[in-house]
Amino acid sequence: MHIDLENKTVVVTGGTRGIGAATVEAFLESGARVYATGTDLQVLNELNESAKSKTKPVEYLYLDFTLPDSVSECLGILSKLDRIDVLVNNAGVNKINPIDEIAEEDWDWINAVNLRGPFLITKMFAKKMKEQKSGRIVNISSIFGVVSKEKRAAYSTTKWGLIGLTKAIALDLAPDNILVNVVSPGFVDTELTRRVLGEEGIDELVGKIPQLRLANCKEIAKTVLFLASEHNTYITGQNIIVDGGFTSA
Repeated sequence: MHIDLENKTVVVTGGTRGIGAATVEAFLESGARVYATGTDLQVLNELNESAKSKTKPVEYLYLDFTLPDSVSECLGILSKLDRIDVLVNNAGVNKINPIDEIAEEDWDWINAVNLRGPFLITKMFAKKMKEQKSGRIVNISSIFGVVSKEKRAAYSTTKWGLIGLTKAIALDLAPDNILVNVVSPGFVDTELTRRVLGEEGIDELVGKIPQLRLANCKEIAKTVLFLASEHNTYITGQNIIVDGGFTSA
């Protein structure tokens, strides 16, 4: 199955590492022009310099959903795009604590990035997509928006909410040929996962996954790419779980 996104404009939030970085690369390989956001200015500068030297059609922008000035500036830049064909809401944060130890500032931080952020950027781009009578929006949730675990109250709340937001938006935008879906990854082999769990924790976790391995970032990115492509013409309002069978076991 060949996916050609030549002359398409794509925005990926949280596009500097992990699933986001793999998603950016997948769209670039398909011929799209990509705008990706991140919060680390040094990393953003390095990525922009690298993109220029390799003449890649990608630009990295600073966007911190917890800072109103950053949101205003970045969305102002993106609002000037002639068109927007695909929006991938990937930016997300997490902090693990039991319910009685969650600080209000952490609750607000996680909600600002994981739920309010996608709402704000989708609201802006929905208007442009409706004018075009076309568009694809893919939100990145988590299996913890389907099942949960101790110490995940804040994170699960936002990821559950993102799935609900996706379904509601899909109904709003369906008449305008805009398809909205959500991808819920399971356990993905990233630097953060390995740092948090360690090799022993990884081995224990893998034993609970029917496929007996972690996902890799490219597997999640390929799912996003399909949902955003011309090969998807009738899937909308759906939560695609990519977890090696974990939530079915």
